[in-house]
Amino acid sequence: MIARRHLLSLLAPALAATLAAAPALLADDAPRRGLLPVSAILARVEARFDGTVLDADVRAGRDGRVVYEVRFLARRGNLLQIRLDAATGAFLDIDGHGFIEAIKPGAR
Repeated sequence: MIARRHLLSLLAPALAATLAAAPALLADDAPRRGLLPVSAILARVEARFDGTVLDADVRAGRDGRVVYEVRFLARRGNLLQIRLDAATGAFLDIDGHGFIEAIKPGAR
């Protein structure tokens, strides 16, 4: 488990840089579809949690709404899967161990 966390902590900066440099399809298309841009979603996640965004994707939610799924590496090495409503930015679901510890003080 420690080796996995160490590997993820080494890869996180490279993955975050790749995400930042990737073509922003959603940044251009999201507002026309009534969705928040991915930059706004990532800002919400980074404001609430201490760690690094690894990846973000858009999917159809279980109830038919559009959902951003964000993979996030918490500062202590825990991998979180965070789902947010793409239209409102509301946090819908957070999966992964240690997500309570990853919440920044004052962000609860």
